[in-house]
Amino acid sequence: MELSKLRLEKFKHIKVVNFPTDIKIELDSTDIEAEVIIYYIDKFEDVKAFVELSNSSNLPKENRTIMIYKKGRKDGVNRDSIFMPFKEHVYKGFKLKAPMLCSISKELSACVMCKEIG
Repeated sequence: MELSKLRLEKFKHIKVVNFPTDIKIELDSTDIEAEVIIYYIDKFEDVKAFVELSNSSNLPKENRTIMIYKKGRKDGVNRDSIFMPFKEHVYKGFKLKAPMLCSISKELSACVMCKEIG
């Protein structure tokens, strides 16, 4: 997994959430106030849970909220369906941050955003 593409070098406190046991993410997850939330999206309900967690967390102004999902799914859970509620302003207060949408492995992609604070 090419986590370097997510540009996390300057962040110390990363919270990793909802990852299945068969996907190994080589980051230490923290329970103290996170600067980054990385959430695995497996079903549509996970997007809402990701938003609720991001909104209820005490994220700093300089933060990252990242959704990771499996590529090539045939059940409708894909880049467009995951990102569309943000684009249509169903979920407000998030903006894309570089690298925005990127591939981090043969099987996984990421959508990188920032939760707007203040």
